[in-house]
Amino acid sequence: MKKFISAAAAILTAVCCITSCSDTSNSSSEPSSSSRVRQKRVSSSKIDENIIGTWKNDFNGYRFQEDRNVSLVMDFSDTIHFTNDGKLIANEQEISGDMLTMENNTITAKAESEGLDEPAIILSLERTDGKNISDGLDGTYSMTDGAYKEVIASNFGLKPEQANVEVNVQGEKFDVTVIDYCLYETNDGKLELFSENMDYVDENANSVFYEYSIEGDTLTMTYETGDQEVYKKVEED
Repeated sequence: MKKFISAAAAILTAVCCITSCSDTSNSSSEPSSSSRVRQKRVSSSKIDENIIGTWKNDFNGYRFQEDRNVSLVMDFSDTIHFTNDGKLIANEQEISGDMLTMENNTITAKAESEGLDEPAIILSLERTDGKNISDGLDGTYSMTDGAYKEVIASNFGLKPEQANVEVNVQGEKFDVTVIDYCLYETNDGKLELFSENMDYVDENANSVFYEYSIEGDTLTMTYETGDQEVYKKVEED
């Protein structure tokens, strides 16, 4: 969705300020959807099985799932990643020592901020793949707390506790997925994405429509304005 691309870009802009903001605990405002009452609907029409899977470009993508949910995939590696010696680079700042703790398979990163008496949590990750951090950082995590999660949730109309954010770390790769963000339906070359949290057209709308086509491993999604998004299918473990 075009708004997804805009939101993802806004997230990167916002997280670039995280380690220097005066108060990261207030870095995200209350989602606009919190003041609206939306009717929740379910996906029921037949799904084009060819669209099921993960589709990505260089930065973002979609995971169209068999259970009719859509997860949003983003590559944050240019903004945040771990180094080979276990340090965290966030907004070109190195976080290590007392500011980066790894205990009980949980990683917590903090940063000093003007106006705060104590360092603020910018990132908290909990290992979810059954492996131990002591054996290496590569693996899958749940983003449980911190300014990064607040910014991600806010930009997609969610409260932090509503957002299920998964992180996959592979070397200096830092891939972020917002799990089960919305539902989808397909019908005769048209794709609808919808959720009571979405406000992509206006504050009262909760869905977005595309025309789409699949040729080989390429998915092209065309918005009503004529803007196109092009993604390649990727195989995941």
